[in-house]
Amino acid sequence: MKKVSRAHIISMGCPKNLVDSETVAGILAKNGYVLCRKPKTADIIIINTCAFIDSARKEAYNTINQISKSKFQHQKLVVCGCLPQYEKSALLQKFPKIDAILGSSDFNKICDTLSTLKGAATKIAAITIPHFIISDEPKLFSTPKSYAYIKIADGCDNRCSYCIIPQLRGNFRSRKMEHILTDVENAVKSGRKEVLLTAQDTTMYGIDIYGGKLMLASLLKKIAEIDGSRWIRLLYTHPAHFTDELISEIAENEKVCKYVDIPIQHTDDNVLKKMGRPPAKTIFSTIEKLRKKVPNIALRTTVMVGFPGETEKSFVKLLNDIKKLEFDWLGGFVYSQEKETGLRDNIPEKIKKERLNKIMEAQQKITFLKNKERVGKTFEVLIDGGKYGHSEFQSPEIDGRVIFPSGQEAVALIKTKILKVKNVYDLTV
Repeated sequence: MKKVSRAHIISMGCPKNLVDSETVAGILAKNGYVLCRKPKTADIIIINTCAFIDSARKEAYNTINQISKSKFQHQKLVVCGCLPQYEKSALLQKFPKIDAILGSSDFNKICDTLSTLKGAATKIAAITIPHFIISDEPKLFSTPKSYAYIKIADGCDNRCSYCIIPQLRGNFRSRKMEHILTDVENAVKSGRKEVLLTAQDTTMYGIDIYGGKLMLASLLKKIAEIDGSRWIRLLYTHPAHFTDELISEIAENEKVCKYVDIPIQHTDDNVLKKMGRPPAKTIFSTIEKLRKKVPNIALRTTVMVGFPGETEKSFVKLLNDIKKLEFDWLGGFVYSQEKETGLRDNIPEKIKKERLNKIMEAQQKITFLKNKERVGKTFEVLIDGGKYGHSEFQSPEIDGRVIFPSGQEAVALIKTKILKVKNVYDLTV
């Protein structure tokens, strides 16, 4: 009897990376591999890495190191994703127990790589210029049974000065609409009621394959037509790429969550110009349009402090604007110097951390007050399992939770009244 190979996958980084890991899992399962939960029971251990900033690379190094130390002689270790794309073959010298490395768009070669490894004494490095885009490859969803991430594009053409994503993931590449719709249909068939659309820039969807036209609004219409789909959530939008058609679709399509993730990074024009980002007036204009057209829309953003040249004056402007804009949710991080960008980090770490703390303190007050306003009101909540769920104004995993003290047995979309704010982020019923 032929021995069945068992594989364990460790996925690191953002939801976009998770979709790649789910695709690897689907390809392996289709080709007769068995997925297992623990690395010690696997014949193959696959680590899908992130390398966006230094902290992500350090986390990946630590994970590779831990697995390298604990893996058995018969086990094969494959590292794929952005870290091999960043390090190239040097990664094999750093970690001699790695058997193969695959670049950020080479994970579709996983079965061929594993077949070669079975009889190979040498190591394998398959790293190409990122060009592959997921088509109809199978996926095994790994999220809770209430929601799924759907990648609609890969790569990026924005070329922000601080960002190495184009080097790691390549130029912007949209997936064909029919392949995206198949993924959504499969998510719905698996019982999931929410799909979260991801890309480096979801608002650019379609421009490269549909005659230069932005097609996100059309995609939302198509997804909404799928029977059983309930919530469609937009992540990773760009403030300069919203069209009136898209904003109208968010407002009028009842299946599109009245929620938008719109990273702004900063609001000082001098800093934004150095970042290669749109000016503050574009940011404010887009937010104004969204709020005017979509009353009570929940907005999440991301900001960066400590960018080279950020003066105290420019930081204070960002802080004051955060207080004025009153985002529902906000994530902040300090600038991380990347040698590939050519930008010199000229702000001490202590000052960067102090600035981040001030931003987060201000935002926590805003988020707490917004959550207090929700107490006593009834909202639809999607049960994620056990005692937890999330509402339309909360993206799962990042925006806090709705807590059910007595628990819920099954995934369901229910209406319930919010009774109190448990902490800054979580609400209870």
